[in-house]
Amino acid sequence: MQERKQRATKAELEEDEFLEWILRAIEYLKQRAQIFVGGAVAVVAIIAIASFMQTQRLEARERAAALLFEATLADRSGQVDQVIRVGQQLVDDFSGTPAAAQGMILLGNRYFSLGRYADAQRMYQQYLDTEGELDALLFAAHTGLAACREAQGDLEGAALDYVRFADDNSDSPTSALALMQAARCFGQLGDAQQQREMLERVTRQHAQTPVAQRAREHLNMMM
Repeated sequence: MQERKQRATKAELEEDEFLEWILRAIEYLKQRAQIFVGGAVAVVAIIAIASFMQTQRLEARERAAALLFEATLADRSGQVDQVIRVGQQLVDDFSGTPAAAQGMILLGNRYFSLGRYADAQRMYQQYLDTEGELDALLFAAHTGLAACREAQGDLEGAALDYVRFADDNSDSPTSALALMQAARCFGQLGDAQQQREMLERVTRQHAQTPVAQRAREHLNMMM
């Protein structure tokens, strides 16, 4: 009885009590499948529960995608308050979905454009802490953090962040873009040697990319 009370208390504290009940039901059926004829009842119940949970996940993904679409439309039409409201709902309520991951970057970019750098950094870092898998969004999050440093006057810190990303993702085309950003920051700092080094790295490590041509043009202008 005490164990059941503890379980009930835990269930009440869960955000989704029904899913907690499902997990306990699955465990119960696994432990007692032998008492059912051929285990058939247990199998049917588990399949039904799994199907329900899959449906719930699909519905969550669809709802999250709809919110992302709404936030993106609002962003493109300049409805700042709507972007933040819908985007925050997406991130808070549908964490773990692909749409929520994109929503973090969307919110980060919008906060950055408003000069709300602390909020932008929070969104970029949240993506890196909880998602951080898709190359394009990884680049956006890391360079977003660097851009926040830059916007607040820390050009050297921003340059080092760009270089660090390039080093950690040397096989990705985004590495070349990060090196170009680092070169720009070093140029603004008046460090021509570091600027040249970044540009030369682009031409060596990413020679076949369009970015390499831009790097060569910058190097020619420095001669």
